[in-house]
Amino acid sequence: MPRLLSTHLLPLAAGLALLLEGCAPELDVRARGQGLSRWRTAPHLPSFLDTHEEELRLQQGGWWGWLAPPWLGRCVVGYVKWHLAPSEQPQERNTLFSHKFCKPAALGSFHWPQAAWRAKFNVLASLVTEEEAVAMKRLLEDAPDDFDEDIDGVDKMITYEFIISSAGAQKAHDPVRSARRAQLRRITEPILRERIQPFVWARYPKAGAVCHSMIRRYLERERRTHDTHWDIPSYVSVVVSLDSSGQDFEGGFFVTTGNGEKSFIPLQRGDTVVHQSDLLHGVHVRHGERWSWAMWFQDSWDCSSRAESWWQQEAEARDPVAQTLRAMRAATQQESYSWLQEAAQAGFPRAQLYFGKALEDGLAHHAPDPPAAAAWFERSRLGGEIDACASAEIVVE
Repeated sequence: MPRLLSTHLLPLAAGLALLLEGCAPELDVRARGQGLSRWRTAPHLPSFLDTHEEELRLQQGGWWGWLAPPWLGRCVVGYVKWHLAPSEQPQERNTLFSHKFCKPAALGSFHWPQAAWRAKFNVLASLVTEEEAVAMKRLLEDAPDDFDEDIDGVDKMITYEFIISSAGAQKAHDPVRSARRAQLRRITEPILRERIQPFVWARYPKAGAVCHSMIRRYLERERRTHDTHWDIPSYVSVVVSLDSSGQDFEGGFFVTTGNGEKSFIPLQRGDTVVHQSDLLHGVHVRHGERWSWAMWFQDSWDCSSRAESWWQQEAEARDPVAQTLRAMRAATQQESYSWLQEAAQAGFPRAQLYFGKALEDGLAHHAPDPPAAAAWFERSRLGGEIDACASAEIVVE
């Protein structure tokens, strides 16, 4: 009987293996991403960034997942450091930033908070193929009026976004655009199953479902920026560039600590950024046009996450960055006020900016206090937070 099995079944297994190998060729893009390598090794890379490169193999899970082609590629792993030790401060620079509303803040006036927060992000070169990216963009280029023009919660600008799917947005179920959403899902869902989800679930084991998926555009005579922000509704965010930096646009996606220094990541078509909501980032398209596909994962499978519990342990350990993140997800205004006050008093410039706005608006039933708000904006500015400049000027006026 064993001899019979070896005679008949082993050739069958070998044939099946060859068949599967022919059906699922490897998608090997390890030769790509040279622009990312040049960016991370450039001498002008800001001192708040640490980076290294890794090789990856992504394979969809489950029995049938092994029939899908594996992805072999490269990933740049980066860390934005929130606290600089004195030896790391860029002493060769006379000032850290200059703004039309601010006098430059000298490095000697800085009070760095006692935090050692490192916000991690990943950049996967060519995770999405050029053909897939072009197909997504082409579907929506033919329907420019299908984009939503709601007001963005970050900077109060028009969003210009097309929602593919969402657990909360009613426009994700708009019957007028259902056919176009279905066309986009036929492109995006295999990418999610075969490449994005395997990476996200491996790097962030608590991540669950994609609860929001959308395409955004930044066109001439429309929105050109997305102000520096954290992705507060998201446990893990994924951004896929549908255009190429240096070819279709200049500028684009940047990371920062809020001190005026920005590092623009030179994303090419199909390059993908994966990060959690502690990464301070934004978009500024200086020239050209940029399109992107963005997704928000939650840490649940039914999109019922309790975001107010994220970073709780770190905040209770008195890290001011975590306290600020907790304040922005607090269940009550009073809780938000308390976390902001503690982080601001610890010397975290971005918390000082937000606490100033809380005082200006009279958050949590406190009476509005413009003079106190102006004082906190000034402390934030002196701490290097460039977004405090306009706020300080508005209060003074």
